[in-house]
Amino acid sequence: MLKAQRTRFPLSLLIPPFCHLKQPLIFISYSLHRVEYMKNAKLFLALISAPLILAGCSSTDTGTAESTISSETASAVDATTSTSSSTATSAVIDDDPVFDIIDIVLAQYPDRIITDIDREDSSDQYEVDVVVGQEVLELDVTTSGQIHTDDRDNDDDDDIREAHAATVTAAQAIGLALDQYPDGIIDSVELDEDDGQLKWKIDLDDTSGNDLADVEIAAV
Repeated sequence: MLKAQRTRFPLSLLIPPFCHLKQPLIFISYSLHRVEYMKNAKLFLALISAPLILAGCSSTDTGTAESTISSETASAVDATTSTSSSTATSAVIDDDPVFDIIDIVLAQYPDRIITDIDREDSSDQYEVDVVVGQEVLELDVTTSGQIHTDDRDNDDDDDIREAHAATVTAAQAIGLALDQYPDGIIDSVELDEDDGQLKWKIDLDDTSGNDLADVEIAAV
């Protein structure tokens, strides 16, 4: 009786050799390492870039801030210069002794209207006309504060009417004239109606006493 023979298959035919699997495993390992490397590289670049970006922003902000500060500083300097110039001009204008004369007269005759001022040459004395009620007083006034009534005129209706019609005072008109000629010295001031227009006529001298300018300022 014949025995059945077993057919033996080599184990190597059932299980692939390890060398056949080695290449895919190496590729997978390499891919994983590459992915990890790329992640680390991106993180590294991000860490390096962040300070540079912040530094750039800080530099831009600093430049903008410095420009703003410089602009504000320049504006402050200009404003200070303009204020100093205006103050200096006002000081020169207010130095004219005619303002002292006006203050002295109005302290003696408050709420009255000055219509005429005439400075005596080479003197601290002025002749001043002031409307008091229905009279025009002619005063001799010195810068030291002395007042002497020289005359009273109650027949000058035109002067009285013009005085009450004027809305610009003698002091205001003088200030406007000195704005045009800051170095001028007031010689005379007169309220007068010319061709139906009420005006202040102001004569100015220079510091040597010579005629400088004639200025007309609207009184209404």
